[in-house]
This record gives sequence, C-alpha cells and structure tokens, in this order.
Amino acid sequence: MLKYFRGRSFGNIFRFVLATPLALVFWLCIEVTNIFRPVYIVGLSYKGRITQYLAPMELHLRQANQTKKRYQMIFVVPVATPNEAVRTIYSRYALIIDSHFPKLIRSAFGIVAEKLKSRFTPELLEHHLLWSLEPATTLDELEIEFGKNLMKELGVPDGKQYVCLGVKDAAYYASITPESGYGQDLSHQAKDSRNIEVTNYMLAASYLANLGIYVVRVGAVVGSALPRDRDPLIIDYANEARSELGDIVLGANCKFSINAATGVWVFSATKNRPIVNCDQYELGYKHDMLRQGTPSLWTLRVLKNQQTLGLTMFSEMAVGGQKWADDKVLASLGLEPIPNTPEEILDAVIEMNDWIDGKLELSDLDEELQTKFYNCYPPETRLEKNPLVRISPSFLRKYQDLL
Repeated sequence: MLKYFRGRSFGNIFRFVLATPLALVFWLCIEVTNIFRPVYIVGLSYKGRITQYLAPMELHLRQANQTKKRYQMIFVVPVATPNEAVRTIYSRYALIIDSHFPKLIRSAFGIVAEKLKSRFTPELLEHHLLWSLEPATTLDELEIEFGKNLMKELGVPDGKQYVCLGVKDAAYYASITPESGYGQDLSHQAKDSRNIEVTNYMLAASYLANLGIYVVRVGAVVGSALPRDRDPLIIDYANEARSELGDIVLGANCKFSINAATGVWVFSATKNRPIVNCDQYELGYKHDMLRQGTPSLWTLRVLKNQQTLGLTMFSEMAVGGQKWADDKVLASLGLEPIPNTPEEILDAVIEMNDWIDGKLELSDLDEELQTKFYNCYPPETRLEKNPLVRISPSFLRKYQDLL
C-alpha cells in the first residue's frame, strides 16, 4: 500500500481515500449484476489518441458479442475522450466512465478496474480474428442523415465513391498539451521525423480524381491547407468542414482509406473498410494494422544507414520493432527514415483500388516476396500469413534486396 502512495500528490492520496468506500459499493453492485449477466470491465489508458481509445472498445465489444449473451460492458477512461461523437455512439453499448463523471467516481471505478482486472477484464483474441467480425456498433437515423447532409455539403453526389486521406500531422501533436485534458504532453512530437507532408499524397489523390473517385482529406487538427490548384474532386474537409461525427461517417462509408502513419485508420477499421497504410515507420508485430480482417496494403519507410549509405534489412527492422519508431533511438544507431515517394504511394493506391475492383493481378514472384516478408520476423513473433494484409507488391519488388 505504501508503494502505491509513494510519489503521489496529497490530492491524489486524499481522492484515493475518499474513493475507496465508493469503490466497495461499485464492487458489490458488479458482483450482484454478474450473477444475472456477464460483466466486463476494461480500463483504457490511451494518451489522448483516437486509436488507443476507439480500437480497444471496438474489439472488446466484438469479442463480447460472440457470447450471444446479454452483458454489461464498462470502459474506464482516466481522462477526456478525444471524440465526443465516438463516446455518444459507444455509450449505447457500454457504460463509459470518463470526464463526464466526477473525479471521485472515476477514481472509484479506476480502483475497481485495477483490483478486479483478473476476473472481469477478458483477454482479447488475436486481433485479426476480431477485426474480421461484424462491427460492434451502428449509426442511428440521425447520424445517417447527418452523413447524407455532409456529403451534400462537401459536393459528393449521392452514390459516388470517395476515399479518405489522413496523414500524421505536426499540428495535431502540437495541440496535445497538458491543458488539452488528455493527461499527456505530446507537443514535442510536432518536430518528429515521422510527420508527413500531405503534398506527397497529391499524386495519388489526383489519380483517383481522374477516375471520378472523390478524395476527402481528414484529420482532427491539420496544418497547411491543400494546394488551391488541386482537382475539384479533392476535398479539404479537415480544414473546411471537419466535425467529430463527420470523421466517423466518412470513415464508415469510404471505398477505402489512405492512412499515413496516423490514427484516422481506426474510423474505417471499425466499419471493416479497406485501408492503405503508407509511410509506416515500425514493424512491431503486434501492430493492429498488420492484423486486419479487411483488405489492407502497406508501404514502409525504409531506413538509411548514414555511415554506409545502404538500406537496413527488413529483418533488422522487425527485430527493432516499436523501439525504432523513436527518433532518438534511430539517431543513436545512425539510421535515417526515408519517406515514401509520391510514386510509391501512387502504386499502392492503384493496387488497392484494383484489389477492391477485382482487377489486381499478382505473379508467383509477388506471392514469394510476401512470404519472405513475413519470414523477416523472428520465429517467436512471426505472424501467420494473412491473405487480407499485404505489403504493397510494387513496394516489395522495388526493395526485394532488403528481404
């Protein structure tokens, strides 16, 4: 007990003391409820990022739905929600204890979530098994109507296809400060090498526009606007019409999503929409985007050795994993991440569009290279080859010497 209090402020200790009796009451209520229907309690610690908020809720609900029983799901969130519209939708399926509740109640539920974790927090199945299941939530009539009106506002005719485009933007990370309510300060990441120039994606966006497919740029906080001379079918929604509910309905109904190392992929993933993941900067084997249950294409940032000027093997990147997503770690190793070229991004987008349309043709070499890529992972972390998740075939052909 003394270890728990060490280093904590008087306010935190006082709140813990006050919350403990309330936690006992909640515990008793949970035990009684569990007699009549299963109760699941999941504590979320997400650093203010939409992916770490939305993805766990979606996956836990999908898994609970497989029991075919009426259940009570409780999500305990320590800080503010990053998207109120997400909260509104998921509150129809679960009790979400977050900043909408007084701190005392949140503290009490936090104690309960921690102490009862072994009994009431289920281990998730392999994520690719869950992402392939039916979505856990649906939009109501008002939300569907909102989506229709948004399409009209954006100038996308009824029945026309569109693609979402989101990139990792320095402006977003500059906005995550202690004052934002997320309990985190990510403003230093505004200078991170992993931030993306959206202009690198305009070649692919123009290609889609030439096919008559609209491209909608998304993102909670973005920096520069899209070029003014862009094709009229390329829409800067993030700067001109962005809303929290809009993020959800756009991701839910797009033909596919182009995601550049940012969390907006989760709005499409929760509705089982295909995703192109470009400029990915780490090969952590637990990454959800490697375990999708819907078509998913990847391109990676290769790493250049600043001494030899050669490129790092994919097997080395797989061993480095998530640690190599840190600029300081890469600098200490003398490695420089190289952004995807506009041509690499274009090729991946063409492949995804053809894949969805049933036109993607893969050679024996392409299949061999996919297998070699999966084999880059050490045996203890190697995933089974997922036919719905591919490294861009053109990307692997270009960098097959790194396999």
